[in-house]
Amino acid sequence: MNTMKRLYFYGMAFVALVVTANGASQLLAYLLDLVSGRQIAGGVAERVSLGLALVVVGAPLWFFHWAYVQRQVERDPSEGGATLRKLYLYGSMFLAAVTVFVAERSLVIWALGSETFNSIWVGQFVMWGAVWAYHWTVERREGEASPGGRTLRRWYVYVTSVYALVVLGTGIGAVLALLLGGLYDALVNVPVLASERDLWGRVMHIGLASVMTGGVWWAFHWLYLARDDVDSTLRQVYLYLFAFLGGAITMLVAVGAMVNTVLRWVLGAPGLPDAALHFRAIPTSFTVLVIGGLLLGYHWQVVREESQRTAARRSGAGRTFGYAMSALGLGSLAVGIPILIGLLIGLAVPDARESLAGGDSFRNLLAVALTLLVIGVPLWAWFWPRMQRQVREVGLEEQRALSRRIFIYGVLGVLALAALGSLIGFLFLLLRDLLEGTFSLDFLRDGKWLLGVVLTAGALLPYYLQVLREDQRAGAEDAPIKKSVTLVVGEQDQELAGRLEDALLARVRVMRVASPETPVPAVSDEELEAVVEQVRSAVTDRVLVIATDVTVRVFGYR
Repeated sequence: MNTMKRLYFYGMAFVALVVTANGASQLLAYLLDLVSGRQIAGGVAERVSLGLALVVVGAPLWFFHWAYVQRQVERDPSEGGATLRKLYLYGSMFLAAVTVFVAERSLVIWALGSETFNSIWVGQFVMWGAVWAYHWTVERREGEASPGGRTLRRWYVYVTSVYALVVLGTGIGAVLALLLGGLYDALVNVPVLASERDLWGRVMHIGLASVMTGGVWWAFHWLYLARDDVDSTLRQVYLYLFAFLGGAITMLVAVGAMVNTVLRWVLGAPGLPDAALHFRAIPTSFTVLVIGGLLLGYHWQVVREESQRTAARRSGAGRTFGYAMSALGLGSLAVGIPILIGLLIGLAVPDARESLAGGDSFRNLLAVALTLLVIGVPLWAWFWPRMQRQVREVGLEEQRALSRRIFIYGVLGVLALAALGSLIGFLFLLLRDLLEGTFSLDFLRDGKWLLGVVLTAGALLPYYLQVLREDQRAGAEDAPIKKSVTLVVGEQDQELAGRLEDALLARVRVMRVASPETPVPAVSDEELEAVVEQVRSAVTDRVLVIATDVTVRVFGYR
């Protein structure tokens, strides 16, 4: 079939499937209520009529379109690898997985005693579960031989793993927070409502349901379906930009909350309750810290175990993670320092102190500033020097990396805009008072925060401008190679394409020889540099790189 024909048949099949499954869920829910003798909520006639209408229209429509594409696959087996077919299969599985997941979680909460039973959950669980199982069987039988099919399968697996892991982590956090909070209340004898000490209440039920459903779904997709997908670039994105970055941010938020709680007490911020109530948030923050640590620690172990096989793809995701953490640290510094400068001006200059209304309210701001610095200084001091060391070790390839370019220009852009806007505001306040003849240090009441931003940006901008100039002098912004490169390799080779793309800073089209006996050449870094030089010096815009023997050969062609 051509593309438009596939688009029509698979699109109609998907729509009809959704209609049919929803209608069947309604009818099954009605039959369950009828058999069990439960009071049926809502109008019976409307419910049955809607379910029948959806099934009567949707089922024949789905059967006709699906039967047609199945016959096409039987006539031409290569049709089974069509990207649109895989999109239909994995799209149906994804929608079914989400629906079953939500229904299952609701049923578990009901079983634990915190939800009124709704038969539609059973209908959705059974019908959409059947949809998932059927399409899973079809997918297992056909496999995902085409590159498009493998990519769609990965998207399904990793997106499902992400939301399942989020629910699992949230559930574990809710259970731990409730247990630790109850232990804290008991130890310090905090006067709270009885409902807040109910360890077997709705919060515990929701937490346990999230652990059970999220745990099962995550384990099936991550531990089983994704177990052999070590060489996937998307897997590295999942590990570094979701698991690592998400775990790190979770831990930073928790540490920041605990540090701020302690600092506000030490500094004597106004409006604080007694010590027992003030520190009651610590168990919850500690729980968040534990969840982030578990998330980061487990996935770090996974990366260590897979590091030998994923070095080429891991470098890009790891680099992005490093610059993201550097940005978080720098951002904390860039916010905390202006607040601290403004507070110092406000305390040092009597005329600027009035805006700190409430007498001791500066203590709250001081706690915020110190919290940001406690988080930002170690974070930036740990990650940024390592990224700079990576530049010294790797050289131009690292300086040309997109994540580094985004980081440097992003930092410069934000700092420049902040400095410009704050300087304009500060000069406006100063010149207004001078021209009106009312100049005094009173203008610092409003201008001290703007001055803090100007001074901070003024200190950081020259440094990052120097970093940018060093990268530019090294050739980081020279135009990358503009050639169409095709790499011919054996089915067993999993690294050369990624290494060649990183070296050329360009996409490489890969053609794999359909023979498991094709040799996999061991290409050293020096040999790879020689290949890259041959590609660059080729007189044609199209280059063929053949790596099916002991040596790698390069040909320009027209």
